[in-house]
Amino acid sequence: MASIPLVSGGSQPVFATDTLNGSQLSANATYAPAGVPVNFMGPKLDFFGVDLGADPSAQAGVNGAIQTILQTIQQTATVAIYQVAATANVTNMSLAVYPTAAYTAATLQAAIRALGSNVAGTGYDASGATVTDVGFRLASTATTAS
Repeated sequence: MASIPLVSGGSQPVFATDTLNGSQLSANATYAPAGVPVNFMGPKLDFFGVDLGADPSAQAGVNGAIQTILQTIQQTATVAIYQVAATANVTNMSLAVYPTAAYTAATLQAAIRALGSNVAGTGYDASGATVTDVGFRLASTATTAS
């Protein structure tokens, strides 16, 4: 019986345009960028975990500290995804921004800290915020892992 050999498929993506600039080779038995997120719908993203200190969830409203933080970040990069957790745990805000290399963890931390101890008059203190380049990871209310 005639058959057509598979040249793509399995659990490998056919295209990983944001990380590999093209298709996976059919001869590649292992997924080359294992552990690297693949974004089919848009550009390659940089992911950061942010410890803003005190629970930032009450600052998510109009003219709150979160709005000011996002607007500050978007002066240099576009925030594609963000999440704020209702906790004071180590990673209580997660961000995905593009273009890549628009920020490093250190430059993003400096930008957030520069907002000071009274972000936009809200009373929220971002002067001690810490930023880590954690890769693709969501903010969590269940753990203190960063």
